[in-house]
Amino acid sequence: MEHNNVIIRFERVSFSYGEDNPILDEADFSMREDAKFTVVGQNGAGKSTIFKLITGELKPDEGKIHLPLKTTIATAKQVMAREYLEESVRTYFSHAFSDIQYDLDRRIKDVLEVVNLDAPLDKNVGAFSGGQQARLLLAYALIQEPDILLLDEPTNNLDRDGIDHLTGFLMMYPKTVLVISHDADFLNAFTEGVLHLDVFTGKVEKYDGNYDDVVREIAARVERDRMRNAQLLKDIQDRKDKINFFSHKGGKMRKLASKLRDQVSDAEENMVDVRRDDKTIKDFTIPSQPFSDVLVHLTSLKTIRNHEAKRVDIDVKMRKGNHLLISGPNGIGKSTLLRTLAEGTDPGAKITEGVKVGYYRQDFSGLDFDKSAYQVL
Repeated sequence: MEHNNVIIRFERVSFSYGEDNPILDEADFSMREDAKFTVVGQNGAGKSTIFKLITGELKPDEGKIHLPLKTTIATAKQVMAREYLEESVRTYFSHAFSDIQYDLDRRIKDVLEVVNLDAPLDKNVGAFSGGQQARLLLAYALIQEPDILLLDEPTNNLDRDGIDHLTGFLMMYPKTVLVISHDADFLNAFTEGVLHLDVFTGKVEKYDGNYDDVVREIAARVERDRMRNAQLLKDIQDRKDKINFFSHKGGKMRKLASKLRDQVSDAEENMVDVRRDDKTIKDFTIPSQPFSDVLVHLTSLKTIRNHEAKRVDIDVKMRKGNHLLISGPNGIGKSTLLRTLAEGTDPGAKITEGVKVGYYRQDFSGLDFDKSAYQVL
């Protein structure tokens, strides 16, 4: 492909998940061959849906999606497929190619360096932590060097060094990149524009400029639209008051009232749809449990460095209302600590009898994908 050729074009594309859940309404936009854009929008606006339409996983209800013939596309999955968990790192990456690569080991090491992960090539994928598996998934997409690279929240499981490595790679990547992310610093470093999806209208708007500039531009436009509507509403109400007064008069006054009605109709048509924010979650409370002393006492924990486990003595007591941040590089044992606390199997932790523990996983491994969301809950 030659640079600056259009590689993605949405032509009046509409898509919905059933009649009650419309997503896109006649979306029109195009991307050139070497563009790097951010996809933003409220929850449910269709960011991930755009990716699935590009890959062909979903088909539009109306309109067309144009891609050049033989365009290669890769996207970083959110969850490691179960069939790969028993495979070695080397075998896992071999699936990215239709033919055996003579320099596969070198390619794997190069791409693992991009995501800042030290991984023995003969180690099983399932032996890595959730954060490390997320890096493997990202590296799997990068190693394919596709014409179109689709990244959905790629920095979620990366530490600062990992983000820096990925940013440098994307800045030098000579092909098209679309990324969904809320990391402003990351986006400002390499993206050159924004695709803005609106959950309320189903429209897609394309903006040129870095992420911060576009966010400010959208905010300024919203404020202008709000001020314009406020002035129109004031004028409309003023004319309606006059209509009520003149409509009870005779002769020329009634003609004036009729003219004012036309002006009100025109003003109402000139009202603009102002971009709305996500609906906020209603306030809720989590009932406190009747404990006043130590809820959790940590006397030791397991850390992992260079793929070797070591237990370290500590003395941490958690009481009601305490908050503890667990930080460290990927693979050092953070998720393992939380999981064993939730399961009650950590030998270095004593949880007071009767304390209820809730555990939010960083991946979807605890979900049954054969059930509906309602059934799982």
